[in-house]
This record gives sequence, structure tokens and C-alpha cells, in this order.
Amino acid sequence: MEADDLLCLKCAGDEKPTLTDEPKSPPLDPSVSAATQCKTTAKADIVLLVDGSWSIGRQNFKTVRNFIARMVSVFDIGPDRVQIGLAQYSGDPKTEWHLNAHHTKESLLNAVANLPYKGGNTMTGMALNFILQNNFKPYAGLRPDSRKISVLITDGKSQD
Repeated sequence: MEADDLLCLKCAGDEKPTLTDEPKSPPLDPSVSAATQCKTTAKADIVLLVDGSWSIGRQNFKTVRNFIARMVSVFDIGPDRVQIGLAQYSGDPKTEWHLNAHHTKESLLNAVANLPYKGGNTMTGMALNFILQNNFKPYAGLRPDSRKISVLITDGKSQD
């Protein structure tokens, strides 16, 4: 087993990481990680910030989509549990969906499967400011009693 075959997930409200030895490109199916469910009553609002720049490339972007699907699959998705929003960035950040857009895991996984690849420059700093100003807000589904979490997915080559 190679290191990139392992997916380390930290459940909201749980301090123990969960390792899975799943295939590199599993199908985007909510039952894929049924054995690796995050069992917690914690409420979390998670905004994924995804690098969609040219340096990622179309093939790697498919890998990013699969990673997101695997990560999403372990959470109890819903308005009273974990909500996941997503913004994609390159030269200009864009909210793909707000925290409260998907109330079921199936709906969220469908959105992940259909996430388009943007292309463009890599403006990570601008994108981080964007999600603070636009995605971590009550109108975007942020709940006052939830943990606020952001996950940056990038190749690390920022132009700002």
C-alpha cells in the first residue's frame, strides 16, 4: 500500500483520524464509504476551497473530485449536522454552492461529480479572502452554533 492510497479523514467533533485503504478512483457513490461513517453529533460548516487553475490540470482535477467525494462520504450531511459548501478558484474565485445548498449526501455527491474545471491563474490569497467575505456568512448557510472549518485543496503554487 502506497501513502497516496491512504485517505486520512478527521471527523468534525472527533479527534481520531480514520484511515481507509480504498481504490485511488472510487465511483462517486454515497455507499462507497458506508463502513467509514463519521459518527458524531457535532455540527460543522465546512467550506472547501478548490484550486481549479491550469497548473492542476484536467486529469488531476478528476482526482480532486474523487478525493472530495470520498471525504464527503464519511460525514452525516444535513442541516442539523455537517454542511459542506465549495468555492473554486483560479484567477477569480467563484462559489460553486453555499453551505446550505445540499441537504442530503446524495445531492452533495451529485454536485461534486458535476463540478466543472475552471482553468486560469492561481490566486490563492485572493481566494482565501473571498471565502471569508462570502462563504462564512449567515446568508450562505453559516450557523452560529457550528464549528467553522475550511479545507484548501491546491498544488501549492500560488501567484499571489
